[in-house]
Amino acid sequence: MSGTTFRPAHAGPVLTCVLGLLTFLAPAASISAAPPATVAEAVKALDLTGLPLMKGAQAPTSQSVSLLSYRVVADCPTAYAFHKKSLTEQNWTEQPGAVTTEQYASGTFTHHGFVVSLSAVPLGDPQQPGVIFVSLTLHGNVDLKSLPRPAGMSEIYVGPQVAMYSTSAPVEETAVACRKLLVEDGWQPYGKAPGVEWFKQNAIRLTVSVSAAPAQAGKTAVSLSAEQLSADVPAPAETVQLQYADSTKQVLFDTKDREEDIVAFYHETLGKAGWKATTENPVSVDFKHILIFRNEPGDLFTLEMYPVKDEGVLRVTLRHQSAAEVAAQEKRLNEAMAAKKKLENTPTSKVSIALPAGATLAESSPTRIEFTVASGQGKAAADALRKSMQEAGWKEEVTIADGKVGDITFQKGNQEVSLSYVDPGFIPAEFTLRGRQVELEPARPGK
Repeated sequence: MSGTTFRPAHAGPVLTCVLGLLTFLAPAASISAAPPATVAEAVKALDLTGLPLMKGAQAPTSQSVSLLSYRVVADCPTAYAFHKKSLTEQNWTEQPGAVTTEQYASGTFTHHGFVVSLSAVPLGDPQQPGVIFVSLTLHGNVDLKSLPRPAGMSEIYVGPQVAMYSTSAPVEETAVACRKLLVEDGWQPYGKAPGVEWFKQNAIRLTVSVSAAPAQAGKTAVSLSAEQLSADVPAPAETVQLQYADSTKQVLFDTKDREEDIVAFYHETLGKAGWKATTENPVSVDFKHILIFRNEPGDLFTLEMYPVKDEGVLRVTLRHQSAAEVAAQEKRLNEAMAAKKKLENTPTSKVSIALPAGATLAESSPTRIEFTVASGQGKAAADALRKSMQEAGWKEEVTIADGKVGDITFQKGNQEVSLSYVDPGFIPAEFTLRGRQVELEPARPGK
């Protein structure tokens, strides 16, 4: 596992990378020296969850505290201008280096130390001509230039979204030094992968990349970038491996600590932030131990733990849901339960199944009918059954229906009849019909 934040996939990855580079290379903006932002502070600066979309926009592919992305039939300059107007009306300032063409548009805006990037690229799907992909990403309020760094580092470029340096110190020595300085500055380790380490403070995640500088013998390249998180999801400083996904607001990690230690950590850490466990101890659900935390506004943290014995670790996940998300989930569950109850209380009706000529009835019940026909006559018998069902107003969905096997489903409202048969050619063909919300009755031809 890595510490990569997963974003919903979207079109135009090459152009998106180009746009990101263009935005990175914009001149550095004046970023405030305020502490890394909380979620509430980020939403106050720019609420992407309530930002207006262009007319005719499709449902957002992502809409969270940190990211808004959607598809719309438009051109890139028009989309950029639409959101630029929305941002400037909220006192955001466009930074130098914005690029707007028919093929792409990108720019960076700042407000009270916060940074947001805006981009628009063609979707590139022949099936959706004229559709573009629009995204706005909130990067938080961290002044990258003010972050502590080891002595002897030379500045290559510092901008609103990325800071790049080089040093003659070895890669491993530089990575260790960067980690030490950031931890001393209040940044908590939050996952790592080869050449990359992540740190978190409040609801900001910092990415630190340390690697051998390309085409610069003996030099080490260091880059730092920040991103706003949609939730402040804590984790212990020491883990075996850790992965955070902002799309689900969930952290997943392995640890050598005991379950009691993890529970105590979250009781203390979340308790300081006003969260309370709904039960004193974790509850066993299948193979997992689960503990729920809630706060006054009704937000929810779900802690799940289970041992991975062959790896000698405890696997832990902590997922955040806002009060609105919890309410929406409960609404969906209630609607599903009501629909199920209504279905269960709906009286079943009898459905007469016309058996093919020469059929031998093997079993009959209100929910199941089995019969056989002569070898080689399976498809003809199935065709006769399909015709009678269609004439009775049933819609069919065919998975397969050939001379050897068949799997067909008939539906009428909330009623369903499934038909399957097999005709190997050397024994009688076997048929099975099953009913849902119906009572099946076999009927001979002419009855």
